[in-house]
Amino acid sequence: MRSVTRNAILAIIIANILLVLVAVCGKILTRFDYKDHFDDIVISVDGENISLREFGYYIFQVEAFVQRQALLYDPENPKLWWNTHFSAGLDSQFVCDYAKKVAVNTCICDQIYYAEAIHSDFVLDEASNARINNESKEMFESMTSSQLAATGLTQEDIIKMHRKHVIASEYAESLATKLDFHGYNKEPRELLNWDGEYYEEEILPMHEIGRNDNILDNITLGKITVNS
Repeated sequence: MRSVTRNAILAIIIANILLVLVAVCGKILTRFDYKDHFDDIVISVDGENISLREFGYYIFQVEAFVQRQALLYDPENPKLWWNTHFSAGLDSQFVCDYAKKVAVNTCICDQIYYAEAIHSDFVLDEASNARINNESKEMFESMTSSQLAATGLTQEDIIKMHRKHVIASEYAESLATKLDFHGYNKEPRELLNWDGEYYEEEILPMHEIGRNDNILDNITLGKITVNS
């Protein structure tokens, strides 16, 4: 009787071990590989899709900015800054999570203003067009081969996305002189930013936003083009 009980217990233990091994192997086999998703859609705004490759423009820009802060915080271990947690009630979050929030929402904001600018026949002047080309070239040349490989960005992608960003920014600048901000206390440019009250309350709700969280949830900023 004792032998039967002992064998039953042993069988249960072995079964549990096998279940754990299957779960671990499953996670390994389904591990997210960023490069496999370059052409997958991560964000959509009113039916206009942004691929992970295109989103790489924002990832690089935000990572470069935060990495400069990280190196000032601890030159020997910049990851420490990325993993720092700030407690601020409901807004408590890690730096890496906030950085992704900035990248995602800046991308959405740019697409909204860019589409409105195109619809309004908004045109850049020669100086702005020249600046786009120069800044795009500088960004491309500043990226290492590993950073380009990590994001999948080409020079043409960078020019395209930077042009969208500049048009969106200049269009927002024009709105700052035209819209009625009665009832709001901050400066128009601040109100029209991706986290500005006017943008969040008056502009964003007018648009249909889609997020591919299956991909976004697997992305951690601070590990893609820096600290990799």
